[in-house]
Amino acid sequence: MRKSEAKKKLTEVVKRFSGITRKAIKEKLSEQDITTKFVLPMLETLNWNIYKITEQCSEVHEKAYREKPAVGKGLPDITLRSKNGTVFIEVKKPPLGKKGMANLERYEDADLIVLTSFEDLKVYTRYEKKKPKLRYESNYKTYVEKFDELWKILSNTKIGKSTRAAYKATR
Repeated sequence: MRKSEAKKKLTEVVKRFSGITRKAIKEKLSEQDITTKFVLPMLETLNWNIYKITEQCSEVHEKAYREKPAVGKGLPDITLRSKNGTVFIEVKKPPLGKKGMANLERYEDADLIVLTSFEDLKVYTRYEKKKPKLRYESNYKTYVEKFDELWKILSNTKIGKSTRAAYKATR
């Protein structure tokens, strides 16, 4: 997907999220709803093929579709894998706050770790036993406005790969 087309699509996803009341988000949406209705479409706009199956595994792998014994065994909600690196994503219900931070300490083999409720998005790097280091923070209200930054960090492109490599090298 071209960057200009991706930005248009993300605008639609953000608009859909904006139309939901705070009460409905808190009471009616599950983490799986947030994942399938907002986070996966956002990843698709960032050039991740959420449908591609490779020999090793799918490019975007959701925990919900793993074998039952593996669910909840310290695995991220979403794993993004391609020749451009590995990104682990934890999806939580809003408000994000400190939810999911304990899980981030397990994911030392990822290029980046993302904690998101779609409403908010935080990007971390992690090194061995050290705490995750915050590298980027955004809110759904600025996803479109700051799309170039989001693209540079999270897209499945060479520029995304080089940004993630730079973050990893300076952790």
